[in-house]
Amino acid sequence: MNLQKLGVAAFVILTEPFASQVDRVMAYQSADRELPVIKMPHPTQNIDAATMQKRAEYIADMAQKLLDGKWDA
Repeated sequence: MNLQKLGVAAFVILTEPFASQVDRVMAYQSADRELPVIKMPHPTQNIDAATMQKRAEYIADMAQKLLDGKWDA
């Protein structure tokens, strides 16, 4: 959130079981907007290369949307 205040694009990448953690953190932060969150399926370890590639492409796509100002996740 401090990065956002400085005008730096920032977002969180986490797996679905930990999504509620962002809500807890945001409750204690003074931010003018919520921190964008990219939710990934759990787990992130012991997955095959094709699945890892798909997840990496998804993260890259969502990050590009953020940088382009088209974030709606």
